[in-house]
Amino acid sequence: MSTRRRLLVAGMALVAAIVPLAASAAPPAGAPGDPELLATLQGGAASGSAIGPGGALYVPQPATGEIWRIDPKSGDKTLVASGLPRRFVELPFGGVMDVAFYGSTAYALVSVVGSTFPADLVACHPGTIGIYRIDGASSSTVVADIGSFACDNPPTGFPFGRLS
Repeated sequence: MSTRRRLLVAGMALVAAIVPLAASAAPPAGAPGDPELLATLQGGAASGSAIGPGGALYVPQPATGEIWRIDPKSGDKTLVASGLPRRFVELPFGGVMDVAFYGSTAYALVSVVGSTFPADLVACHPGTIGIYRIDGASSSTVVADIGSFACDNPPTGFPFGRLS
């Protein structure tokens, strides 16, 4: 018998031995259960949540300018950041739109904010729109001033700074 034929026969014998074992294997353990609501937050829809250090869920609240930490086991809520710019009341988006971590430091993206709607909707807002480093429960620092960049580099092709 040739070497090629011997390998083919050995391979088929191996498959014949494995297939019955695989077919009789138990289903995987740890199947997911029913979802459970752990916590609710005042302040409307959130977006851009993140799992942070230690496995807790961090949830931005655009309407209130806050970020909350939710313990995945107990559902306990802890205010992590406040005083961030809020979204326009008239819009379902804007304000604190995202939270992310670099190491154990939280950063928040703030956009679509201002004081007068709709006039401020497309304004550049130096020092307000950008990425904030969260320094404490009521302290943050703008580390990427996207508002100033937008003022210095306005888009072309439509009337920037006002709605038409």
